[in-house]
Amino acid sequence: MANSVEKQANVIGAPFGAHSPKRLGGADLFAIRRPLPRTVSVVLSVSFFVLLFAGWMVISATGMVSDFFLPSPSQVLRSAWEMYTEKGFLWDIAISIYRVFVGFCIAASVALPLGLMMGSVQFFRSLLEPCLAFTRYMPATAFIPLLVLWLGIDDAQKFSVIVVGTFFTLTLMVMVSTTAVSLTLIEAAIMLGAKPKQLIFKVILPAAKPAIFNDLRIVLGWAWTYIVIAEIVAASSGVGYVILSASRFMDTATIFVGIISIGIIGLISDLLFNISGRYLFPYLQRTRS
Repeated sequence: MANSVEKQANVIGAPFGAHSPKRLGGADLFAIRRPLPRTVSVVLSVSFFVLLFAGWMVISATGMVSDFFLPSPSQVLRSAWEMYTEKGFLWDIAISIYRVFVGFCIAASVALPLGLMMGSVQFFRSLLEPCLAFTRYMPATAFIPLLVLWLGIDDAQKFSVIVVGTFFTLTLMVMVSTTAVSLTLIEAAIMLGAKPKQLIFKVILPAAKPAIFNDLRIVLGWAWTYIVIAEIVAASSGVGYVILSASRFMDTATIFVGIISIGIIGLISDLLFNISGRYLFPYLQRTRS
């Protein structure tokens, strides 16, 4: 009977043997909601990138796809070396990071308190949610001609594209994360005499902070999409401008360097968010373990 219960628990992901030195089996790797050792997770993550790179090398070596459409890894590495050491591509990356950082901070500084209020007070939710939901479905790229007309082609226009692309969705995501706070927790605070302001800043916000932090991590990736689009349309610097210039000369290797560089920057920012989350919310790690 005990063996059957333990077997069932392993299937659904219960932490049986979490601290046991027993070697992981095939069923343990695919158990639902069961955490894997950190070493295994790292190996799996790295192996997927290795497989992608190996597949790219095989396709290039066999000539299945022309170099014009898919440059070989050696071509991309050679182009990357020239761009980073001779053509000042690091400066373009720094400019794009600066634009993303400023635009995202502007959007977050307004979206966070607004989403918190919408998720906490029904009055603000009823007043603003329909308008935000309506605007969220408007593509940010459609606003670029107007933003260029209103703000020109300087950095202000780049910031505004990021704000338009991230603000509305981030506000609604924060609202949803706030409304997900347990009603039992709020009722308990009310019974203890908490005032509305205390409910928002002492109960709801602390409970919703991990989910809001994750919302910021997700939306930051969207900000990079919008800045590249903004730099492609009207810019004289930045990663998007470099990609556009390369496309005019059919330089696919340079285009790949730009795309891969953005992916690496996004991966680094994602790792920084995850590391920060472990320090900001250590109780979540203890709960999961």
